[in-house]
Amino acid sequence: MRESEKRRRLRVLLIEDDTLVGMGLRGQLERLGHEVIGQAATHAQADALYRTGQPDLALVDIRLGGHDGIEVARSLLAQRPCAMIIVSAFSDEDLVRRAGEAGVYGYLIKPASLESLRAQIEVVLKRFAENEALRAEKEKLAQTLEVRKLTERAKGILMKRANLSEEDAHRRLQQESQKRRISLADLARKIIESEELISGG
Repeated sequence: MRESEKRRRLRVLLIEDDTLVGMGLRGQLERLGHEVIGQAATHAQADALYRTGQPDLALVDIRLGGHDGIEVARSLLAQRPCAMIIVSAFSDEDLVRRAGEAGVYGYLIKPASLESLRAQIEVVLKRFAENEALRAEKEKLAQTLEVRKLTERAKGILMKRANLSEEDAHRRLQQESQKRRISLADLARKIIESEELISGG
């Protein structure tokens, strides 16, 4: 087993309605050092195991009984991000495109060898980590912008109400934030709410 796999034991959810295929995938995953937390044969089972098991990785069959595996993957990813691989005997261009649009990170053709599964997992985990880092950075930037907007608005209220310069209003906000032991954003919100209450709007 590779050193990286020893360090990262993944919790894997199998979404596969063929028991024998599921057993084969489970065996391969366990040989790679991962833990299979369950196998779902239906959309409902997949949804329940995904919620309770909180997997690091999900392998999803493209044909899941009467359900479209790609749509199952899409609905699960809408609940929370997860590294996800479609497993299929079909490699139609349309299916691959739809899988990508649904937000999955990999597409594996059946029957999958141990090495192809290992390689696919490594690539998918890397892509997932990169995407999550970008998402976190985007959220952080959005929060920073929101704090800046709130601070500017609260500063304007202080300048008007207390007849302060912009610099003094900013300093007052910082001092009050430290004094009350609350974030600048929370203090700004309180000031804005008070102003709206006083002004009636």
